[in-house]
Amino acid sequence: MTDLTTPDPNESPEGPESTAGPSVNPEGDASSASKTPIGRRRYLIVASAVVILLAAAISILFLMQRDAPLEAARQACGAGREDWAMLGDDGRSLTLRSVGEERTGLKLEQLQCYWTELKVPDAVIAQIDGTRALDGRQSGEWEDMRASWIYHPDSGLQMIITLSD
Repeated sequence: MTDLTTPDPNESPEGPESTAGPSVNPEGDASSASKTPIGRRRYLIVASAVVILLAAAISILFLMQRDAPLEAARQACGAGREDWAMLGDDGRSLTLRSVGEERTGLKLEQLQCYWTELKVPDAVIAQIDGTRALDGRQSGEWEDMRASWIYHPDSGLQMIITLSD
């Protein structure tokens, strides 16, 4: 039988580092302590750079989308024929032509789709609805857009929407 109180010569004796708790080697602690802040600083620098790059990318995308609401409305509402909903000025203007007694064009439902997509206020829509052939060219503004339009029963509504600078 083996005596449990006698140390086994094949086992390594427990050293002071395993019984003393935290390391008693002051040189080892100093080198690991000096490496930790550098690693943490690198992590913070990299994380900050990633956040800055993401913020810049989101800002660029937002600014690009600012110029694209007219194109987005055209995609959402359809154009029918090319001359019924024409983009111009590199996507900064949109000309809408509605159906009239003597001409084909966008139907009222399509015009309403454009007005909804472009967030045309009810007051401007009321002005459009109230326009007569004798009134000449009318205009309205909202947010960062401006519109002008004419109406005649024969040729329908012609509306030009532009993005403000």
